[in-house]
Formats: sequence, C-alpha cells, structure tokens
Amino acid sequence: MQSERRRRATALLLALPLLGVFQGAQAADAMAAAIADAAAGFMADPRAVGLSVGVIGAGTASTRHYGHPLPDDRTLYPIASLTKTFTGTLLAQAQIDGRLALDDDIRRYLDGDYPNLAIDGQPIRIHHLVNHVSGLPHLLPDVPDGPSDVPYPQRLRTAIAGASRADFYAALHRVKLAAPPGTRFGYSNAAAQLAGYILERVYGVSFEALVRDRIAAPLGMPDTCITPTAQQHSRLATGYEGGAPQPAFPAQIQAAGALKSTLADMLAYARWHLAEQDPAVRLAHQPADHAGDYTAGLNWQILRQGGRRVLFQDGTQPGYASMLVLYPDNGMAIVVLSNEIDGGTLGRLRTLVNGIAHALDAEAPAVP
Repeated sequence: MQSERRRRATALLLALPLLGVFQGAQAADAMAAAIADAAAGFMADPRAVGLSVGVIGAGTASTRHYGHPLPDDRTLYPIASLTKTFTGTLLAQAQIDGRLALDDDIRRYLDGDYPNLAIDGQPIRIHHLVNHVSGLPHLLPDVPDGPSDVPYPQRLRTAIAGASRADFYAALHRVKLAAPPGTRFGYSNAAAQLAGYILERVYGVSFEALVRDRIAAPLGMPDTCITPTAQQHSRLATGYEGGAPQPAFPAQIQAAGALKSTLADMLAYARWHLAEQDPAVRLAHQPADHAGDYTAGLNWQILRQGGRRVLFQDGTQPGYASMLVLYPDNGMAIVVLSNEIDGGTLGRLRTLVNGIAHALDAEAPAVP
C-alpha cells in the first residue's frame, strides 16, 4: 500500500510540470489566435506598414509581427508618449528616495522667479505635470505658424529641433495660466518635459541615464534609449506618414516622448508594471487627481469598469504610433508598436487592443 501511494505521488509530481507546460502552450495558442484575428483588421488598412504586438497573460507571453520588411522582437521603435510613463515612474521613485515630494510646488526646482506659475495662491505641483492638469501649454516654445505648403509634422520637427533648454525656460516665464492648476485637463508635452528637467536636477544626471540605470538595466531592457548606438540604429523601423518615410524626430522633447524601445524590452517593462510589486509602480498607479471611474495616475490613464481597472497610455509622433495597456485585475498586458501614423491609426490600435483583450477575457475593461 505504501509503495502504491509513493508511486502515485511520484507520478503526480512528474505530471504537474507537464500540466503547466500544457496550460502554458494552450494560453500561448489562444494569444496567438487573438493577436492574428485583431491584427488582420489593422493591417487590412492600405496605409498600414508594420506592426509588432505582444501579449502577457496566464504566466506566459506571445509576440507577433506584421509588415514588409517584417519586424521582430528586437526592432527598435520610437515609443513617443509611452516615455511619459517612465517619467511618472521615475518621479514616484524620486519621492520614495526623498529627492522630492509629488505635492511640491514646482518652483522649488526652478531657478529664478515664476509668479506666473500660480493662480489664487494655487501653484503648479509636481504631480500636475504628469496627469495633464498643470495648465501648461502643449509645447514650449509653441510651434509657430508657417507657410501653408509646409506640413505640420515638418514645422513641429523644425521647431523642437531648434529650441534649446534656455528657450524652454524663457517661454515658461511667459506662460499665463487660465485656471488654478489641477482644475482643467489639457494635454501638455511641456509639462512632462519640465518633469524630466526636475528629475535631472534632483538626481544630477541626464534623463536618459536615469531611465537606463533605474529602470532599463534592472529590468533587462538593453534597447531602451534616447540615443541609439550604430548597431541599434540599424534595427530602427522607418516611420511613415502619408506614404512618405519620416526623418528622425528631435530628442529635445526628452521626458515627454524621446525614448525608443523594442517589443522585447516593452514586454519586460509591462510585466514589471503589471505585477504592481515595486513601491514606485504602485505609487505611479495611484489616482493623483479627479474621482470617479476615469482617473489619472502618474502619466497613466486609469479606467474602472465592473470593479476592474485598465491602465493605458498611447503615443504618437510623425511616423509612429504605440500603445501600452495593463489589466492588473485580469493579469494581462498588451503592447503594440507601429511604424505608420495617420488620422485613424490610434483608433485602429484601440480596436486591435480591445479585440485581443476581449478574446482572451470577456470581462477585461475596454480602452475608450
């Protein structure tokens, strides 16, 4: 009897790893099918060029790539405003490190006098910079009007490339707030850029070095950078808009949208945020402003549906569009990277993400 029990126990122990492998294989197959179905709709648009999709769930991950030339897990993409989630997480780390407080008046970290950055005794606070209620304009300095025959992406690229940090602070002195900070939503790259400058000041190193040393290196993300090496540049996907290849976007936009990364790296980053184990990640996911079903964390948009959360951020710049979506209560994350942008790209990416999520979990909240 004893030997029979031992035999059965041994057989069960041997079977458990096989069961895990089988379940993992099933999950990977389901992910691959969901990605294929959703990606088919995205790539059916004649303007689509290339697409990389990664999904995490059920203890496994699946990646798929589409386009000509065909990208892969190590193809480098500019991730545009997904950079802002790195900025928000670094600010959370800075508070934990005691370098700053998210409720600090930003003027504590600026040289000179900025009476214009407060209304009715209400100053812009650091957390306002990463949930788009600072009242700062979209860009500093703003993109000037130009000849009608010069496309906006070209004027945007030229304006950002030609603006120095001194120009940024000079324009910051001229800002006129229309309402007390924290009371009106207004998407601002300038606010995220200023958050990056503040991080550089309190740590004494560049924003790119902070990303590398405090996020990318610990998580094993070797290809997440602002300035790629020659080898990395050889893997950079060419971006397209209106069927035309786009030149490199200037790095001056820094913490607002200058990072480049790969699907492999972004899945590592998504896995870290999905786990919500790191104190900085948990802080970055806490609603900082507003109440109700839709809130904002530190550069994460947060929506609650049926008692479950979806955290998301998208990014666009001439030639590229991206999206990172976390479902912490469903144990799932989705990363999508594209090297083409047009008026409908973000809508198609949302459709793609929601299609994958609902195919894998019918109760997953939809990204609006």
